[in-house]
Amino acid sequence: MKRFEWNRELNARLSTAALLVFLALGTGLWGCGSEREAEVPSTTGAVEPPPPPPPAPPTAGEGTAGTAAQKPPVAGDARLDPITEDDEDLREALNELRSSDPEVRADAVYDIEPEGVGLRYLLDTLSDPDPEVRISVISQLEDADEEPEAIAGLVTALGDENAEVVIEAIDAIEFVGDSSQIRDLQRYSDHPNEEVREAIADAIEYLED
Repeated sequence: MKRFEWNRELNARLSTAALLVFLALGTGLWGCGSEREAEVPSTTGAVEPPPPPPPAPPTAGEGTAGTAAQKPPVAGDARLDPITEDDEDLREALNELRSSDPEVRADAVYDIEPEGVGLRYLLDTLSDPDPEVRISVISQLEDADEEPEAIAGLVTALGDENAEVVIEAIDAIEFVGDSSQIRDLQRYSDHPNEEVREAIADAIEYLED
């Protein structure tokens, strides 16, 4: 009888031990599985890569597609002011102003009316390298019906490096100017050229009367 009870107790202990071992092994396997699952990256809620940066803007000198690079107009360029089809004579004169022959340029000046667009081109031509061309411009400015811009151009010509050009400007101011130009003339009363000094004195005396 005692032996039977002892065997039953031993079996119970072995069953309990086996159950504990089983539970321990099961817990270890479950933990490993959890770690492996943690190692696998989840695709749910993945962050999308940022969009590519926009293309860099064109550097200096590069034009956009289909657009030609535009250069600013220069003095004497017909793009400074619009020229209509009725201004064919002006267009032809402006083309002749680009000639390398100073006689051609001087003749072209007389074909430009000293008003509106033509007056602006005449004022630009006061910087022509040839004195004969500049003298022809002064002659045209003298016919500008006392236009303030034309008179301002004549005053500018008083500072020309060529004495003949200066004398032409003095005579033109004497003809179309008034007493308000006396001070401009007096600025050049000590001009190194004697003929210029005499012309200035005569013009001042005339405008003072």
